[in-house]
Amino acid sequence: MPMHFHGWMILPLLWLSMCALSRRQYVLATALFFSFLGDVMGWKRELIPQIGFFALAQVTYIILFSLLKPPSATWPKPVRVGFLLLLAGIYGTATCWIFPRVTDSIVMGGMAVYALLLLAMCYAAFCHKNLFLTVGAVLFVVSDFIIGVNLFVCHIPHSFLCIMVPYYLGQLLLYVGAQRLY
Repeated sequence: MPMHFHGWMILPLLWLSMCALSRRQYVLATALFFSFLGDVMGWKRELIPQIGFFALAQVTYIILFSLLKPPSATWPKPVRVGFLLLLAGIYGTATCWIFPRVTDSIVMGGMAVYALLLLAMCYAAFCHKNLFLTVGAVLFVVSDFIIGVNLFVCHIPHSFLCIMVPYYLGQLLLYVGAQRLY
């Protein structure tokens, strides 16, 4: 989502992507690189390409989580159902609160698909029962939700920090969590 920030702010994901690449973790490097490209598009204020690159990042993260070592234990069924209900509530809130304020139908469609991919990635991370992956994915969701509110509902004071801190911390935790499962 478009935001004003200095160009150097997009470098952390490029650096993390290169770290994963140097470790021959190609799928993780690709997910991080797609996020980096999404950041570049945000820096250029190109919303549709930004949504597209972040959608590709979510698909790549989902692929990554399917390739990582399976969890040795799973969350109890009530916890899994509760987490799914939480994600459904987030999507429902976005559908009722943010999406109606989006005037461009292409942007709204892209956001709707992207939100589903983002939440699917979050659930895929959660299924690994890895705290780093789960918290990282949730922070990614929080960051994107704040972006939607800030862009389409109301201005959030200090929105840049409210968005970027959970976003970069989330990406870092996804990287660390993936390292533990390679």
